[in-house]
Amino acid sequence: MRRLILLLLALLLVSPAAAFDWKDYDKGQRLDIRRFAVNNGLFTLYHEVGHLLIDKLELPVLGREEDAADNIATWMLLQKGTPEANQALEDAVQGWALTAEYFDDRWTNEDFASGYSPDRQRAMQIVCLLVGADGAAFRPVADDYALNSDRQHMCHFEYELIDRSMRQLLAKAASGTEVTVVYHDSGRHLKLAEQMLRNSGIIETVAEEVRRGYRLGGEVTMTVAQCGEPNAFYDTASAEIIFCYELMQDFVDLYADELPRQPTGKKPKSR
Repeated sequence: MRRLILLLLALLLVSPAAAFDWKDYDKGQRLDIRRFAVNNGLFTLYHEVGHLLIDKLELPVLGREEDAADNIATWMLLQKGTPEANQALEDAVQGWALTAEYFDDRWTNEDFASGYSPDRQRAMQIVCLLVGADGAAFRPVADDYALNSDRQHMCHFEYELIDRSMRQLLAKAASGTEVTVVYHDSGRHLKLAEQMLRNSGIIETVAEEVRRGYRLGGEVTMTVAQCGEPNAFYDTASAEIIFCYELMQDFVDLYADELPRQPTGKKPKSR
């Protein structure tokens, strides 16, 4: 999430007065903004659950843990096999691609030495696993992101490896984890982000999946709060997943900036 922190800071520096306003968008655009923000929030939650499982189940990781958490999140959503889950994955791909586009794919040695893969690479890895899992369903997505046919073919073997690994690692998983969900006050400026998270129910949905799907020992907390930065992270010391309201607002801004706005003084036809 480090790049998204920089994204928000850059947006504030470039256009401090360009605050998000629903009146700038019509009904269809508002629905798309909500969908994109919620789906990127959902992928982020599964990413943090990936860190939780790596920690509590002592899952082996050979490589960057952040890449492993992305793969776990993608695999978990693919297991649902629903149009909604597939759309969430496509929105996550677009989210990383938009972030990369905003920064014009400029990376320094410090970026390459960090624990995170470049944003566009993270997007393309999700695409690879999608087409690897179901070439017929996701080939249009792979083609949209110019993933060549040879790479698409190899993605099938990459997905099979991850699928086999996850099934073996979670073969003895059991239910019974105690999970507590806590919402803190968002404050006036992040009220939209809070409403989106509460109304979507994604925090509760993921919490229930952890309750039913794993026996991790001890209590897990999923906290939604103001953090002073757009971020989400897993705290190993407290077994707590923290999702920041600022990150949800960042997803809103990221997508909304790609949309044409209503002409000044003109109200949307439907509200």
